[in-house]
Amino acid sequence: MELILPILLLILTYVNICYCGRPTTNRQLEKTLLAKYERRHRPVKKESTSTTVKAFIVINHIEEVNQDEQTMIVHGMLWAQWKDEYLTWDPKKWSNVDMISIQPWKIWQPAFALYNSAKTNSWYLYMNGQPATVTSNGKVSAIGAFTFHVTCSFDFSNFPYDTQDCPIVIADWVYDLSKVNLTNSGVLPKPVIRLSTNPFRGTAKKHVAGGF
Repeated sequence: MELILPILLLILTYVNICYCGRPTTNRQLEKTLLAKYERRHRPVKKESTSTTVKAFIVINHIEEVNQDEQTMIVHGMLWAQWKDEYLTWDPKKWSNVDMISIQPWKIWQPAFALYNSAKTNSWYLYMNGQPATVTSNGKVSAIGAFTFHVTCSFDFSNFPYDTQDCPIVIADWVYDLSKVNLTNSGVLPKPVIRLSTNPFRGTAKKHVAGGF
């Protein structure tokens, strides 16, 4: 039996690089950028401008696939990139510094939400684990870890020759698509998970574990 996850995956090495001048310059630049910054609002100077967010999901581990509850527990990382019109500067005026790191809680970030969540405590995702990188043209890159309890619709009646399709539906819960548009950079293969039976129950119909 195979489980198909219709999400995008990226083999990702997240390197937090800062092309730095003097540390004092970086601190002063961050202080200047955030002096009048408002992180509660979309980072656009015209309200009609849409914020495009490129997002990729990396699945690290499938903890559980539960036939009885029709749910799946997934652990992974989500990487996102967008343009912040208020986080731009001229590198020539800042010792040629063209990239800095900023703690993501200090700046605006997409309000990612799992729309088919099975648990009320796992439906949102804040990217606060690692510092975000910001380039001089306003490009922000951030990453966050997640544990999602996903609702699915499993049918194991044809096991072990069945194929299951379990979506992971992520969107911005504050703005609609005209304001925050989630995109990807290409079509990547769906991950295929081969599930095992539960050895403690002695049945071929109770699939509660899985892995790549």
